[in-house]
Amino acid sequence: MIHPILKFLAEQMNAYIQDQNRSDTDITDPVVILQNISRLDDDLLKTTNKIIISLVNISEETSMKNNPDYISVRNNLTTYKNAPVNLNLYVMFTSFMTNYENALIYLSLVLTFFQGKFYFNLKNSTTTVEGLPDDFHIILDMFNLGFEQLNYVWSTFGGKQHPFVCYKVRLLKMERESTSEITSVISEVAIDGRSKVK
Repeated sequence: MIHPILKFLAEQMNAYIQDQNRSDTDITDPVVILQNISRLDDDLLKTTNKIIISLVNISEETSMKNNPDYISVRNNLTTYKNAPVNLNLYVMFTSFMTNYENALIYLSLVLTFFQGKFYFNLKNSTTTVEGLPDDFHIILDMFNLGFEQLNYVWSTFGGKQHPFVCYKVRLLKMERESTSEITSVISEVAIDGRSKVK
């Protein structure tokens, strides 16, 4: 589910950027791609003119952690399932351009894109990405990093800092098709082993 979400965001941003009046000729479509930025070496960076989407962290949404297990009743059988895991993705959009001015221009396009649209579902978005559930919806919030966190992030990536912005993508529901138990429907309850309540 993580891959389709990030692929979906890249698709949506590419559609937006293609609609802009761009005068550059050395930046080819698609501009936005999925890539691990720690794998870009110095030689590759000299020729890269892309906005790189990278997943930098995942966290569980603790406010929804105590949801009860799913219970569904069908054909007089009760099915119990584990509650889905709700995740937040921390995604970095880095503008790798050979020209620093272009890097700032394209970073601004990322910001204006999410300013104009930060809630996505299958009703308000046209997509060719497969694997998205019918109830798919995500919300993007800008996530600010302090200077110390910036140092840690870029040290981990092993490179020099480039113009970037980080967004928190919420809520991503992860659920496996698994059943923990199937039982018959409870129709009577015995009290003290004598009387019954229907």
